[in-house]
Amino acid sequence: MALGRRKPVVDARKAGSVEAALRRSLRAAVAGDWETAETWLERIVEADSSDLDAYHALARLYREQGAMGRAIRMHQNLLLRADLDKAQRNDALLELARDFDAGGFSERAAAGYEEVLDSMPSKGSTYRDVLTRLIELLHETREYPRALALVKRLRRVDKDAAEKAELALLLADAQACMDEGDADGTRTRLKKCLRRYKTSGEAWTLLGEIEAERGRDAKAIDAWRRAIDADPSRAEALYPKLDAGYAARGKSKDFEKLLRSTLESRPTETASRIALSRLLSSRGDTSEAIEELARAIEVTPGDVGLRVELGRQLLDQGQEAEALKAYAGLLDALGGGLIAQAAAPDAPATVLDARDPDETDGVGGGDAS
Repeated sequence: MALGRRKPVVDARKAGSVEAALRRSLRAAVAGDWETAETWLERIVEADSSDLDAYHALARLYREQGAMGRAIRMHQNLLLRADLDKAQRNDALLELARDFDAGGFSERAAAGYEEVLDSMPSKGSTYRDVLTRLIELLHETREYPRALALVKRLRRVDKDAAEKAELALLLADAQACMDEGDADGTRTRLKKCLRRYKTSGEAWTLLGEIEAERGRDAKAIDAWRRAIDADPSRAEALYPKLDAGYAARGKSKDFEKLLRSTLESRPTETASRIALSRLLSSRGDTSEAIEELARAIEVTPGDVGLRVELGRQLLDQGQEAEALKAYAGLLDALGGGLIAQAAAPDAPATVLDARDPDETDGVGGGDAS
């Protein structure tokens, strides 16, 4: 609040005066003039401490402005009053918990939310929102058992939100065990997670890592295969692990069968095609590896990943001219032909060369080396 500003006088004996102050405060808030809104609300609270709406509005204004200490003190003082009924006390408790939450006092906020939940009806949007936020706080503070117990209550009012929260908690709990080096605890938690969420690609991925660390390659392979089935986007990261796992068991042919089987059902899956091509190349079938990529590009010419891999493999084989052709196709795929057009002799101006020549950072300029 600016120094020297005269605060407006509100006569509490005149109801119209308080109502006028409320209107002025509202107008100031709508206009974004928080200082004026704060001044009017302070005067109302000083004049009539029984006006709890103004009390809460002022405390929320403090909170929104980052003055957490002032907001917390206001709500704490309100809770010391003996004239509050149960509903008013719950409102004050909830606002105090929100103050602590906004201020980063997670443990005190969680305690406040728990106290509010125990004294409010277990229905309605406010109950659901408070319960959801409490579960999030307990997740953040790694109090997984407490959070999972509350998920059961959330399931009664919002099943979808409860299942999403439960999966995240189970995975976080397993990851925490894994970070601590507790392989048995991690495996137990992941098994519990997968009993409820069989299509969790992340859970299957973590289980595969645990099994691999224990030297159980067959179980690791099975888990990683299930992870890819549940979430194909994990294929690119997991195929190298599968390749190593099959190789460790002397069953590289089985990995090839897996890739070919996958491509029969999902022929345009880039990760599987690249993995198969690399497998073929690693055992010396370089021509077949390159042919795999070339045929796939004919089917999906806009697939950048396939073109990058084709160029890389051609360079590895010393076929520079063919690699240049592959990368030219890559540039066309990336720029829709604009890059090739801009590089052509006497090409008309395009978006790519519309900048001042002195601002090109040397791209296309200077002597070729």
